Amino acid sequence: MRSTPPWTADLSSVAHTAAALAAAYRVGLASALAAWPVLLGRAVFYGVCLTILGAFWGKVAAEHLPGTLAARLPAGGLGRYVGVTELITLSVTTIQLRLEDELRSGALEPHLLRPKHYLAQTLAGEAGGMSARFAVLGAAGLALLAATGGPWPSVSALAGVVVLAVLGAFVGVLLFTLVGLTAFWLRRVLPALLITQKLIFLLGGLFAPIALYPPWLHAIAVATPFAAHIAFAGEAMLAPSWTQFARALAAQLAWIAVLGALAALMWRAGLAKTLREGV
Repeated sequence: MRSTPPWTADLSSVAHTAAALAAAYRVGLASALAAWPVLLGRAVFYGVCLTILGAFWGKVAAEHLPGTLAARLPAGGLGRYVGVTELITLSVTTIQLRLEDELRSGALEPHLLRPKHYLAQTLAGEAGGMSARFAVLGAAGLALLAATGGPWPSVSALAGVVVLAVLGAFVGVLLFTLVGLTAFWLRRVLPALLITQKLIFLLGGLFAPIALYPPWLHAIAVATPFAAHIAFAGEAMLAPSWTQFARALAAQLAWIAVLGALAALMWRAGLAKTLREGV
């Protein structure tokens, strides 16, 4: 009787795990698309944000104010930058609220009896919802750009921005996952959420490129996951460069690995606390 090689069993386990994650991703994608009125409302809000913020920053850049860095920006550059940063921000799901609700209510316990890893399945489902939002909002942004007659980026530059924006959005999902996991200790995630949001505004360059920051603040921002979340994709729209793209891509992949590992550690520590002390 022949025994099954260990590596065959390992490959089978990996395949089952990948299939489960893919299924969770498809469920999240389908759920987001099924809620099309919410997607439509989000797209309208996105269009309003782009119209207002684009007009505001266009006016600021057109003034070429003395002593500022506005002259370094390409025509309409800040409008396109805001378009990318808002696209990423509005694509990220509120995973922290789901984690908070399930951790505080005790709804987590039934999930622990299932063979699939709860946190990995949740992340895969949220990534599916993020993808649906990104696709719909991206189409709305391109339609608005065409309607306003703004300058179009090259195909290669647009492809690079899309890659960095998708990865940046997933960095955001991981950041808010960490916020949600603080519910193991804080019960309410609002304090961690407010701190994270303010850091995204400042170090992520949500409303203004971090390239315009003073050198010391720019260096701090680049060294954080917040720039990988938003700023890198936005700046790729301002000044496309394959060298800069490669650096940004490497930084995003590194932060995804680091944040994913940190989420796994927080999950294990929080789960151990819950099993020891209860909800």
